[in-house]
Amino acid sequence: MNDPPPSITAENSILTQHAQAVWGVIVRILGNDGHDAADCLQQTFLEYVEHERKESVRSAAALLKRIATSRAIDLVRRRIRERNRTDLADLDETIATKSLLPGRQLEAEELREALREAITHLTNDQASVFILTAIEDLSHQEAAEVMGITVNHLGVLLHRARIMLREQLSEYAPRKRSVS
Repeated sequence: MNDPPPSITAENSILTQHAQAVWGVIVRILGNDGHDAADCLQQTFLEYVEHERKESVRSAAALLKRIATSRAIDLVRRRIRERNRTDLADLDETIATKSLLPGRQLEAEELREALREAITHLTNDQASVFILTAIEDLSHQEAAEVMGITVNHLGVLLHRARIMLREQLSEYAPRKRSVS
């Protein structure tokens, strides 16, 4: 009764087959934070096992990527809430530390952080669709299958996500030069 599901005990377990891909999804969303990423990886596989006990899974890779995306976005949202509660001294220290980086690296890191934060303002479905298509490079058909929605619905969600992200990240957009 308390036996692990077959996918965990099999020699070629789901964990062995998909851990690297799931880790990649998580690290792209969270950044290179090993502890949070490891926690997120564990949560992903635990949630997968619970889901597998309740119903059959058509595509383990797809379900794992969707769960990982949701858990990682949740963690980024939690980080942002915690960061908003921090002391100004911590902010000053962070700014001083980052100012040591060369200009381009600093800009790229700021954009990554801004994108992470902007994604947290999307709905879960919009965020998942954006990450699966733009970051994980899944086709619209593959992402729709992962999400369990039609390709048309995926297109609508992706369009709305891009509009919101464009608005939230407008300050990072290249400036148009005026022609004189």
